[in-house]
This record gives sequence, C-alpha cells and structure tokens, in this order.
Amino acid sequence: MAKKKSSDGVSKSQAIRDYMKANPKAKPKDVAEALTAKGYDVKPNYVSMIKFQSKKKPAGGTKRRGRPAGSTTTRKPAAAKKTAASSDTVSVDSLVKAKELIEAVGIDEARAALAALERLAK
Repeated sequence: MAKKKSSDGVSKSQAIRDYMKANPKAKPKDVAEALTAKGYDVKPNYVSMIKFQSKKKPAGGTKRRGRPAGSTTTRKPAAAKKTAASSDTVSVDSLVKAKELIEAVGIDEARAALAALERLAK
C-alpha cells in the first residue's frame, strides 16, 4: 500500500523530519500538535518513532550486512596440519625427497642440516 501524502505532496514522516530539522529541541508532543494544525494526522508516539529511526540511520544510507557478493554458502574444510611430532608415520613423498637430499649432499651433511633446522625451530 502506498504512503498517503497530504495536499502539499509531503508524507507524514517527511513532514516530521522537516519540522524536527527546523525545530531540533521540539518534543514529540509539540511536533504532533504543530503538524495536526497543518492538517496531518500525527500522534506523539509516531513522532518518537520517526525521530528514533532518523537518528540511527548512517549519513551515507543504510549498509547491508552479510557475506560479500561473490562468497559461497558452504565452508571449506580446515587444512590438515602436518607435523613430525604429531605422528610417527612418514609419507612416501617425504621419503623420496629425503632420499634425493641424501643423494645430493651426502648422509652426513643431511644429518647436520636436519640438526641445524631442529635448533632453529626451537
């Protein structure tokens, strides 16, 4: 249903906002009496509601809350943490990479490198 406007084409809510802007210290009862004299059917409770709503709106308009436009509605599973301390099993890929390291630098240097990494990690 469309909002009813007075003969001058201004809605009740807009008339209340305009009056409040011109008279910022006016109480809702005073605003209702003044606008009723101008031909609007306004109650003090309605003036209070419009006054409250006008204060809570941000200056740049209302902003919608929620997910960004391109986001999905399902959550992605958390990545599994891979730590040597958490399990005694070693993957085949890790063994292959360790073998390549040993072949490249030798077993003694590989052990020294791992010991140095362990000291750095602490």
